[in-house]
Amino acid sequence: MEQNQTSASRRDRRYRRKKQSEWPHILLFYVLPFLVFNSILFFCLTTKPKLAVVVEDTNDYLSTNVVLTVKSFFPTKSVSMTLDGEPLELEKGKGRTYTATVYKNGSIESSVVNLNGMPATVFEHVNVLDDNPPEFSSTDIQDGVVTITVADSQSGINFDSIYALDSAGERINPLSVDRASNTLSFEMDPAGLHVFARDKADNEVQGTFTSHKEGSVETLEGGAVDPEEEDTAQAAETNMGADTAATVSVQ
Repeated sequence: MEQNQTSASRRDRRYRRKKQSEWPHILLFYVLPFLVFNSILFFCLTTKPKLAVVVEDTNDYLSTNVVLTVKSFFPTKSVSMTLDGEPLELEKGKGRTYTATVYKNGSIESSVVNLNGMPATVFEHVNVLDDNPPEFSSTDIQDGVVTITVADSQSGINFDSIYALDSAGERINPLSVDRASNTLSFEMDPAGLHVFARDKADNEVQGTFTSHKEGSVETLEGGAVDPEEEDTAQAAETNMGADTAATVSVQ
């Protein structure tokens, strides 16, 4: 009886030792590989590319380059860039860099899709280009001479582009130009003076000025005008004149 109990006790101890010795084997050869494999699989399926977009400085205020750099463990499936929704042509550079040339300010959207299908998108804004015309910041008139100060915050004034048309449509050059203060002067035509000025990015401002005397005081009126509105108004006046002439002819 005692011998049977001793034998059973030995078998029980051997069984427990066997179970204990199997756990490291299970952890090492089953559990750990399962965790590692699934971690790698999760990484491969969910890793997104990292994007960096740089808007370079401009030399002429007319164009600039936008550089996209892609960082990813996987090859890229597709790369695209748009400016205000319009596709841009990309030039492949060293490594995973792509460059697009833009000619106007706006919102850049860069999108990259990895080979694993995971996408990434970044946005950047281009605001280094000069797409705004100069402005007439101040005006004055004395002794029949109108003085105008022109301002431009980016590319600067193209002083060679400045001229005016009098009421007869004849071209008039400035009497004087002060490049340091952006100030110019014209001999005033009281019936109307139309002034033109451009900046170095070729944006144009136009202004119409008239003058009259109130007693002994000269008064200047007018300012910048929208060229498109001016053309529309002139076209309307021309059409009205043609309609009037046709009516008189019929009578």
